[in-house]
Amino acid sequence: MKNFALAAALLLSAAPAALAQSTKLGHIDRQKLMLMLPERKDAETKMQAFAKTLDERLKAMGAEYEAKVADAQARAEAMTQTEKEVAVREIGELEQRIQAAQQKAQEDLAKQEEELLKPMVDRTNAAIAEVAAANNFSYIFDVSTGLVLYYDKGEDIMALVKTKLGVQ
Repeated sequence: MKNFALAAALLLSAAPAALAQSTKLGHIDRQKLMLMLPERKDAETKMQAFAKTLDERLKAMGAEYEAKVADAQARAEAMTQTEKEVAVREIGELEQRIQAAQQKAQEDLAKQEEELLKPMVDRTNAAIAEVAAANNFSYIFDVSTGLVLYYDKGEDIMALVKTKLGVQ
């Protein structure tokens, strides 16, 4: 019985060490990988065009605002109190519309970016998963997130994933 207990204790104490040895760690800089993808340039072009369209709309609203303010200032002396109140209210409403349009533009830009990046993220996820499975990695860490503070013993899988994706 003592021999069995001793053998069991030895096995239990050796098990974590054996498991630790079989854990294979890898890391990749996903941000750097994403910048290497050929479709990234097309996505950036689309983002810039979309941002330009939004910017042009906001500039047009800004020009309308400036024209209303200039008109109200030019006519201020000849305006009745009621006309001044109407002009101030209209300018205030236009300011609110501009602020709402700016916020909506930022949201639309973020949504557009997410839509354009999603296929690239999915593609790199699949390639990373395939490389990890083919090379028996237990964990792959993304060092571009800044959450991995130390990765001395891991293996950089960038070259393997680039090969899988056909990226130079």
